[in-house]
Amino acid sequence: SPPNILYLSGYDAIWYPWRLPLGCAVVREPAQLLFFDWTRHEGYAKLHARCDELVLFEYGSAPAEVAAAFRARGLGGAKVGLERYGLNPAAPILDAVQEALVADGAEVVAGDWIVDDARLYKSPAELERIRLAGKIADGAMAALAERLRPGMTELQAGAALTSLLADAGSEVPATHPLVVSGPTGWVDTHSFPSRRVLEEGDTISIDCCAVVDRYHANLCRTFALGAPNVEAAAMLDATAGSVGELQRLAVLGEGPERAMAAAERWVYDRVPQEKVWWVGGYSLGIGLPPSWVGHTYLANDGLSKVTWQPGYVSNFETVMVDREGGFEAASIDTIVMTEDGLEMLSELPRGLIEVEL
Repeated sequence: SPPNILYLSGYDAIWYPWRLPLGCAVVREPAQLLFFDWTRHEGYAKLHARCDELVLFEYGSAPAEVAAAFRARGLGGAKVGLERYGLNPAAPILDAVQEALVADGAEVVAGDWIVDDARLYKSPAELERIRLAGKIADGAMAALAERLRPGMTELQAGAALTSLLADAGSEVPATHPLVVSGPTGWVDTHSFPSRRVLEEGDTISIDCCAVVDRYHANLCRTFALGAPNVEAAAMLDATAGSVGELQRLAVLGEGPERAMAAAERWVYDRVPQEKVWWVGGYSLGIGLPPSWVGHTYLANDGLSKVTWQPGYVSNFETVMVDREGGFEAASIDTIVMTEDGLEMLSELPRGLIEVEL
């Protein structure tokens, strides 16, 4: 997957041709990294991909050229793990690579989650970047409260936040900021920002990531444009303590599901079930478009299991919706497990942020 390619080699791009098996192979013996890329990317790959050898190919012949590169290096009969849980390349391309490798005598096995699990627990250098990203997100979100005004569109609000993040040093995030407002806010959780014009009295939920060296820190807060919606404010205040439950029960070496269940109970004890969209979280780290979502979850029901260990980074979400009231009220934070317990990066209160008009 592109995030794993970046982790292994330092290479990232805004587009990965789905018709090409762009990527890298980590060879155990002799220890080396082979990087495979399009001929048109030669200059970029030489500049950005830290590897032992660069192998270039064209459309059409790429799968055969991958197998030929393995064969030329004495790896024709090797055991090869293919990573299929990724957005690139397309499945038929991986099928063709597998077919070419098997024809040369290779044993092809599942290679999923090997790199994801290796990068799950962050080093001090990685945490330094994530903490800096968290500070950038806090500053940008706080500054946004001074810019939001009736008459802006959701698109303009998202663009204003993107500008504030960039001014503070953030890179392009894996997903555009989400801006949810208006009478369909309860169902617009994963919608693009729209041309809807913000109005006085709106409850506006805004979700973003700040990014440093592609490491993401997630933050969402909900704003009241003018007089606050009493129910939205009450929901956010009532559920703010759920993160404290998560921190209280997060124990090194345990799976996160026990603490997560307690945090979820905190919310469901205070908000009617039909008004809770989701309480949970997923691992964070390197993110490339179109997603910053990791492969493990606080409920431990993801495709790979996890335990609380120093350096584990996740977000934690409490997302409430009200169909009749026509709003979403959400708060999302980035959390980091340390030797001393669970740290929440944001210093912004989790309640409703009132915008003075």
